[in-house]
Amino acid sequence: MKNIILAKTLIVLNLLYIVIYNSYFGWNLHPMSDAERICDTIVHYVDIVAIFIYLLPLADLYEKSLKKLEDK
Repeated sequence: MKNIILAKTLIVLNLLYIVIYNSYFGWNLHPMSDAERICDTIVHYVDIVAIFIYLLPLADLYEKSLKKLEDK
């Protein structure tokens, strides 16, 4: 449960970060400067990490169900 709360917190903070940096740089579809490109990259990687952390409990459930099937 802690992983899910952490992932949700990361996603919310990342959304706040998106609003802040886009308010500063403008709501462009493509980055207009290297600084904006770096901010876009940060957002991308934080999203990937948050999704990975969010899905970790699913892998644990999968392993437990496989172990139950092997025990039968």
